Amino acid sequence: MTQAPATPCGRPGMHRAWPAAVPALVRLLVPLCLWLLSASSCAHAPVQGEVEPPAAQETFAAKVRPILEARCVVCHACYNSPCQLNQQTYEGLERGGNTQPIYDGTRLTAMQPTRMFQDATSTRQWRAPQFKFFPVISHSGTPADSVLHHFIVQRRGDARGGDFSADRAPVCPDGVDAATAYLKQRPEAGMPYGMPALEDAQFQALEDWLAAGAPPPPEPVPAPAATQAAIARWERFFGGDDLRSQLVARYLYEHLFLAHLHFGSNARDFYRLVRSRTPAGQPVDEIVTVRPFDDPKVARVHYRLVRLTETIAHKTHAPFELNDRKLARFRELFFDPAWAVQALPGYEPEVAANPFVAFAAIPPRSRYQFMLDDAYYLVRAFIHGPVCKGQIALNVIDEHFWVMFLAPDADLTVTAPDFLRTAGEDLRVPAEGGDGLEAIYGRFKASQLRYLQRRSELYARAGAQGRRLEDLWNGGGTNRDAILTVYRHFDSASVSRGALGATPKTGWVMDYPIFERIYYDLVAGFNVFGNVVHQLSTRRYMDNLRVEAEDGFLRFLPRSERPRLREAWYRGPGVEEYMRSIDPYFEQSLDTRVRFRDPAQAKEELWAQVKARVFAPAVLGSARAPEAALSELADVAAPFVAPFPDLTLLRSGDEVFSLVRNKSHLNVSFMFLEESYRAPAEDTLGIVRGYVGSYPNLFLVVPPGKLGQFAGELNALRGDDEGWQRFLDRWGVRRSSKGFWASADWFLAHELLDEPIEGGLLDLSRYVSK
Repeated sequence: MTQAPATPCGRPGMHRAWPAAVPALVRLLVPLCLWLLSASSCAHAPVQGEVEPPAAQETFAAKVRPILEARCVVCHACYNSPCQLNQQTYEGLERGGNTQPIYDGTRLTAMQPTRMFQDATSTRQWRAPQFKFFPVISHSGTPADSVLHHFIVQRRGDARGGDFSADRAPVCPDGVDAATAYLKQRPEAGMPYGMPALEDAQFQALEDWLAAGAPPPPEPVPAPAATQAAIARWERFFGGDDLRSQLVARYLYEHLFLAHLHFGSNARDFYRLVRSRTPAGQPVDEIVTVRPFDDPKVARVHYRLVRLTETIAHKTHAPFELNDRKLARFRELFFDPAWAVQALPGYEPEVAANPFVAFAAIPPRSRYQFMLDDAYYLVRAFIHGPVCKGQIALNVIDEHFWVMFLAPDADLTVTAPDFLRTAGEDLRVPAEGGDGLEAIYGRFKASQLRYLQRRSELYARAGAQGRRLEDLWNGGGTNRDAILTVYRHFDSASVSRGALGATPKTGWVMDYPIFERIYYDLVAGFNVFGNVVHQLSTRRYMDNLRVEAEDGFLRFLPRSERPRLREAWYRGPGVEEYMRSIDPYFEQSLDTRVRFRDPAQAKEELWAQVKARVFAPAVLGSARAPEAALSELADVAAPFVAPFPDLTLLRSGDEVFSLVRNKSHLNVSFMFLEESYRAPAEDTLGIVRGYVGSYPNLFLVVPPGKLGQFAGELNALRGDDEGWQRFLDRWGVRRSSKGFWASADWFLAHELLDEPIEGGLLDLSRYVSK
């Protein structure tokens, strides 16, 4: 397979001159939104060399950073940034590239972590042998000394495309000589990759900056006084000296360490919670470990707030608001109940990696209600955390499903005294084994089956009856996190509040042990730099948890219908026998107490009852349904679905719709040979008002009043390439077209206006249309 380049300034290209037809409003929105993105991150301390005069420093913030954000960060962010060239900060650009990929499911030993601002803090450190980063910009004052210069120049002279497949391997020339030799061999490899080149003004701005020695931005502007007061208030809360306060702070940290924390009044000013050797009032001395529960090797950990200085990328963005109401809620959940701590838990792996052991002293109801209150954030962390890309990591879930939660009063694992204390050791996850052979999956599967047997016995001893609708947590009628929609987009996924789309094939009902284990399996315990044993064990254990959650949904259905649905979800040669032996169904003796008119249609009836009787309309998210012209085509298995990529964004006037290709599978039990279990004739196109996902593959633009015509032509598609190309000629935005960046800029700006807190730069590295 031909390798595609992945070096400086992103695969996408620079912005062409604004076409006259682009509304003036967009010209205002794009700079505004780019400024909002960088409001908290446009200033950084110099990385090397002497401090530049203020005017030179301001050049990066005022002229260079907006270009990088609009044209480079849209591909070069997160762990899947090509060549590890993360351009979300000046320090990332200064650090440069690396030939070693982070996403590698075959490595036998864990690699050295390379997290910005954590694993090294200076350019000299990043150049050390254990990291091996190479520069892409030069401070010599001669642009041609920078790898960046050669790639953007090359694109201006050769506008051909390249390989846009999702699994293309990046090529990372580690110096000017290597870059020039590579570009001679692959002249189409200039940057922005496969998209229009930089326009003259933007190209010149980068060249002028390189000619000035690539000066860094100025020192950060201090946070507003109100924010500083909020930080002090929260650090006092996290810094309590009594044992209960220390244990609660540790629990909250392990669930919020990935959060982009904000204080509401300044929504684009984000912070992260870190472990520090120093208490509040002193400079933060961060304790850097691979996992948040690894041994800090200090007698006392202090939990501190550190300002984020990076451009916010949607694919890693998991916002969480800290305010007075949330502080009062934490006190209510964790300190109002009567409980005591005799001694703080240690950091031995068998303790620290198992939240049911480490935090056994905290009442389970408090822990579970904390997770329910912000279920959307936690599920978003599953998706926007370390696994921000990866087919093998994501093919553990179906393409479209709804997630609900068992009400705390209906969850015997929460209400039964001491059950989780005695069963906790069987609830361990592969992270307990780190990256050694101790992480091998079989040990944890055996523990899971023991736990399920004990759980079944618990329900039998308690004389439990079958499930009823009241057993579902309804969010108190106002919490929109009570029901969530997950879409998979091949090697990424997304979560939205509400029940979006038509009735899905499967559904999840999570109780507290399922919810907590998924978090510790995929987020707190997952090491993106880990070896093959850790990565495969993590994925296979997630299989167990998916099945547990699906079984939680099946318990609301008639006992007679459960085997039939399970068989429909897990089809294929030998799969029924595999499921029977690997994931047997527990608690089959308890029949549902939900009433059904026709058991054969029980799943559809259940969803109808759930919508009518459990969740308020505001919780269901009905406002995100598509317009009538599109709704008739949504979630229908039809030939027109076949040519669509995983995620398409459609613009009509100021409205945006997400078109999600839901790829049907016979089952999702196996990591490899996914195509062997595909059922493409059953594929559908989910259509949702607003934005879904982080990686759009295609833009469609439909003039206002033309949605009916568009829908008619869409419905007429038959999956042939000739018809699809005509369709794209009329409605599509090809990545090589001169108007590509005008459309991309509109979507990027509009997404931030539509989602001012939850929005971030969309990733364009999966854009496929030539």
